[in-house]
Amino acid sequence: MLKKRPAETVASRVFLIVSILIFILATIHNITSISRLIRAYALIVRPPAAFVYFQYFTEWDNYAHLLLLAFCTWLGDILVIYRCFLIWRRNVWVIILPIVFLVGSIGTTFVNWHWFRHPEAFTLNQILPIFHITFPLNLAQNILTTGLIAFKIYMQHRATVRSGLQISAGLDLVGVIRIIVESAMVYTIETLVIIILFFLNHPAVVIVQHSLPPSIGIVFCLIAIRTHVARSDSMSQGGRNNNNNNNGGLYPSRDSFFPTWLSDNDPLAATSSRRNIHMGPITVTTVTERHLHDSPMSMSKREREIELTMDVDMDEDLERGMITQPRMPEKVKS
Repeated sequence: MLKKRPAETVASRVFLIVSILIFILATIHNITSISRLIRAYALIVRPPAAFVYFQYFTEWDNYAHLLLLAFCTWLGDILVIYRCFLIWRRNVWVIILPIVFLVGSIGTTFVNWHWFRHPEAFTLNQILPIFHITFPLNLAQNILTTGLIAFKIYMQHRATVRSGLQISAGLDLVGVIRIIVESAMVYTIETLVIIILFFLNHPAVVIVQHSLPPSIGIVFCLIAIRTHVARSDSMSQGGRNNNNNNNGGLYPSRDSFFPTWLSDNDPLAATSSRRNIHMGPITVTTVTERHLHDSPMSMSKREREIELTMDVDMDEDLERGMITQPRMPEKVKS
């Protein structure tokens, strides 16, 4: 997938580098989470109960959890804004509001960091409004950028339809919209759940917070992999119109949602299945085999498929006992 992309371009390098950074940060986040669990439940660093340890953000791993969560969120937001900037043909005015949301999120997060290290700097009533606004800013920025990307692609699709152009091979633009929106919904739904649980003061909010760093990386991997698989599948099908007949060409093929090794459309599996049919219970007489080899154009492809299907059905009926196979007369002993 990387070989097919122009590695020289700045956009490709940005997406690759940021994706690797998110993966590294998510891995470090998992390591610190294991350290927190060991120190809280096994070593009991903060007695008398294990949960008390998680309330002390002066501990290095608790504070590292806050840093890693913010860094992953900012990298994801920057990558989405940059993608929106590219899709809108480098129009700076389009990304001004998302950048404002991002700057506001960064500012509130720095205030939160300072309070976690110095709880005496602000009272709880003073810091709560800042806590309440951080995740809504992230959610607003994500919805805005994803909506701008989807809107631009949809307008391009409408312009293509009005001009009378039709994509004969490759991934349909509406299919791209569906992949982007569905992949971005992973992070959007998690952030929405965090906001709801946070305002309800529910302790389960920490569970969803710990899943954010991996989910941010998963979103971009989903977009890249599903787009690549859908584009490869559409190009490999070429002139086949199965997808256009089934969904009007508005959605990507089923292979864009499942790996090829889980899909029934896997060409290797189909080839293996065809080989099993040819090597299975189908019996071809010598006369028919020689006729097919000598004059392949004497019988059309459709007629051969019908004959092959009838042979398969007859063999299945023979195996079920529905048709009695005629027996050859026994030789009379002399």
